[in-house]
Amino acid sequence: MPRRTGRRGIWGLAALTLAAALGACGNDRERVDLLVTAPRLFDGERVLSDRAVAMRGDEIVAAGEPENVVVDAARTIRLRDATLLPGLIDLHTHGLGRGQVGSIVTSVRDLGSNDVSLPLREPERGPRVFAAGPLITAPNGYPIPVQGPGVAHVVRTPAEAREYVRSLADRGAAVIKVSLQFGFPVITFPVLRALVEEAHAQDLRITAHVGEGRGARMALAAGVDELAHMPCDEDRELMRALANAGMEIVATLFVIRHVVGCPGLTENARSFQRFGGTLLYGSDYGVPDVPAGVAVEELELLADAGLKPVGALRAATARAGEVLGVDGLGRLAEGSPADVVAVRGDPTRRLEALQVPVLLVLRGRIELGG
Repeated sequence: MPRRTGRRGIWGLAALTLAAALGACGNDRERVDLLVTAPRLFDGERVLSDRAVAMRGDEIVAAGEPENVVVDAARTIRLRDATLLPGLIDLHTHGLGRGQVGSIVTSVRDLGSNDVSLPLREPERGPRVFAAGPLITAPNGYPIPVQGPGVAHVVRTPAEAREYVRSLADRGAAVIKVSLQFGFPVITFPVLRALVEEAHAQDLRITAHVGEGRGARMALAAGVDELAHMPCDEDRELMRALANAGMEIVATLFVIRHVVGCPGLTENARSFQRFGGTLLYGSDYGVPDVPAGVAVEELELLADAGLKPVGALRAATARAGEVLGVDGLGRLAEGSPADVVAVRGDPTRRLEALQVPVLLVLRGRIELGG
């Protein structure tokens, strides 16, 4: 005779079935290596409240409100009174990332190294490095009289210029840098045009080291993409012309103001920004008196030039990532590289908060905190 199942048995069976179903749903969750939550998140563009970031390997696989980031995390870090940000990007450094290990600057662009530095080797620790190789210059042009020939390469003709740019491209250069520093010998305009044309043919941007308006005008006429410094001599109309042409400037305001000395620097930066020009973050680390890590003073000067703190952070994250041409770099979004930092407080209100990191994740590995 078959055994009858009573009411209690029916409900018990239902409960077991529901538990099994819920367990199956839990097993369907995406597995990730790390989940981080914080009350604030700067995604490279704006500040959002109460957010979570999930990472697997060297990639962000989800970012959003915690209830929408449903994952099975091997490790979870919940932060209080902190802001998550993309790792900062410094677009003007020297030293191939040395001295930046453990910093919230997780990507650097080196704008002056010796010829044998290319192709680069991926470092085991420290920031991602994008390099220009040597500065291209005229015979005895800058930086040779100041720093010696080690970080310079001389070209004399358009043909030599094109050949050397192709060599740099073949060895993985991320950008081409040319010296237009007057007061020293400077390459001719036909040589500069050849450098620009060949850089663009190789799908590379070209940046120009300038000291004053004369070099900036030469760069503008030749179609250079970017200036490596804000010109010193105040010139409102030049700033208008540069902005209208779409040229971007990695301003390095702190170095020029405090190391070089430059009376028209601040007004140039403000005029350029008012005319719609794009100011970018670069510290010129490697020059004396520039600290390793994030140069908060530089970001504050960018903010004072009209970007405000949130704009200065954009210049050091999302905008810089666009310059480097790496998808998602400088952003906290699905598919972005897993370079995530957290600082105490809200850096979009006080940039000094960047000096108190509580978490550093680089290439998906926890380097600090956690």
